[in-house]
Amino acid sequence: IGTRFGVTAEVANHYRFSLVGNERLMLDGETVRTNFAFTHGFATGWSLGVEVPYYHVSGGVLDDAIDAWHAAFGMPDGGRNARPEDELLYAFGLTPLSPSSFVLTEPQTGVGDTQVKFAKLIGGDQGFVLQATVKLPTGDEEMLAGSGSGDWSVTLLRTRPLLARKRAAGYYWGVGLVRAGDPELVEFDANTWVPTAILGGSWQLLPEFGFKGQLDVHGAFYDSQLEEIGETAIQATFSAWRRMGQRGQIEFAVVEDLNVSTAPDVVLQVATAWQF
Repeated sequence: IGTRFGVTAEVANHYRFSLVGNERLMLDGETVRTNFAFTHGFATGWSLGVEVPYYHVSGGVLDDAIDAWHAAFGMPDGGRNARPEDELLYAFGLTPLSPSSFVLTEPQTGVGDTQVKFAKLIGGDQGFVLQATVKLPTGDEEMLAGSGSGDWSVTLLRTRPLLARKRAAGYYWGVGLVRAGDPELVEFDANTWVPTAILGGSWQLLPEFGFKGQLDVHGAFYDSQLEEIGETAIQATFSAWRRMGQRGQIEFAVVEDLNVSTAPDVVLQVATAWQF
């Protein structure tokens, strides 16, 4: 019950070049995504939420730091040195290049697709949440801030406390299904139904400080031979959070791709939220 407002900022550095059959994908750049979320919970167990993301796509500033990290630990750079640092190139489509192939080389900024969420607490202990989400095509597909189509999804979430623990802890899981619309600019065949799943846990080490871990899985959104968009994506999130007063909280997180190539190598994230 009450109102919650949150802001999440995350930066993802991309570097992937792939060619399979007549399908091609080139990603060299950086995406900064700032998400504004508003949720209001009612005494009846219902809640209503709205999320609006804001994107900045560019060559970024992390290429040099990533190269230095790889060099310091003797790690492969995946061919990053083959291109100049901090340059932008997002391109994909069928080969040879067709008129509808997508190419982006200039920095862009704009609003992404808006999500409207409806949720209801269910079950005898109200430990289940049934959530329906509608994604509105408000984003600019010319900069990959939106798909150009409307989607909807249904998700069932379950949360459980670990009562035997000395310090507060718990876990949660969820399964869902996305009904994806047909994208306007992407030439690859889109999958209509995409399954999703989530599994996570949290541990409150101190009254105002704790840790959280989470696995996110979703099926392929495209029927493609390219592993970047045609295979199941698995990401792991590791975060630490701290309360700010009675109503605020800040969280720092690192997101890693467990199924390599299906998501950015690393995503850095900071989130703040206030409860009213």
